[in-house]
Amino acid sequence: MQAVALDRAALDSELPSRPAHGWRRVWSRYRRQHTAMVALGIVVVIVLAALLSPIIAPHDPTAVTSDFLAPPSSTYWLGTDATGHDVLSRLLVGTRASLLASLLAVGIAATGGTLIGLASGWLGGFVDSLLMRCTDLVMAFPGLLMAMAVVGALGPGVVNAMLGLSFAFMPGFARLVRGQVLAVREESFVEASRVMGARGGWIVRKHIVPNIMSPLVVQVLMSLGFALLAEGALSFLGLSVQPPSTSLGSMLQDGFAAINETARLILIPGIVITVLATCFNAIADGIRDALGRHDLGALMETQA
Repeated sequence: MQAVALDRAALDSELPSRPAHGWRRVWSRYRRQHTAMVALGIVVVIVLAALLSPIIAPHDPTAVTSDFLAPPSSTYWLGTDATGHDVLSRLLVGTRASLLASLLAVGIAATGGTLIGLASGWLGGFVDSLLMRCTDLVMAFPGLLMAMAVVGALGPGVVNAMLGLSFAFMPGFARLVRGQVLAVREESFVEASRVMGARGGWIVRKHIVPNIMSPLVVQVLMSLGFALLAEGALSFLGLSVQPPSTSLGSMLQDGFAAINETARLILIPGIVITVLATCFNAIADGIRDALGRHDLGALMETQA
């Protein structure tokens, strides 16, 4: 019996291993890319630190002390700002606010742009022409100018600023989805579904949407980096997060008030914004290389 078991084990070792499927195959491709893996690790650490900021922040981020512009020390690891706030505590809270604001802007833009792109690409004709001319009109305005116009109409605040920023991002998602829909709807499996009498809504849900998700995921991640930069600019202008709340952009604004005394208050939030935006782009590149259209489409169809 032992000899039979050994022979079977030897036979199993000689057989080719079963190829990974689904998310395991995607993860296997992704983790071979060292730059993307490093970027993912950095983002995970920063996001966890931001989410746990109420717990791990060493001081109250809104507390004012008598130590103005104190250098880094064992009490204040990153020093204090011109008003006596602990920079590390405000950095953690500000990073969380900036990330949530960026997610809000990209989430609204991706949802609206996907719906517009699906309707335009699938229905075609007059609907396609009308929606694309509307997106051309929106794209004629710079993104920050669009956000500033919305804030001017609705008032300053993070929700209004991100709503305006989402309008600026929405045409990019709409055009991307429309192009993918135009390509997928000519595939043979879509034609077969039509011949079998499937309704348009069923075809869009079962075939079109799963097969356009890969470029959409990449676009979402890349837009997060741009949204983070744009939110920082809007907060710097005082149009997004309002005091006493803070964000990375508002920390930059406060740092410029003390630029003659120290550049530390500008460098710290600036480095965090740059690192996060760069890492989001690196992750998007890694996912684009690891995830093919049919991989994610098969995953979604299986889960459906």
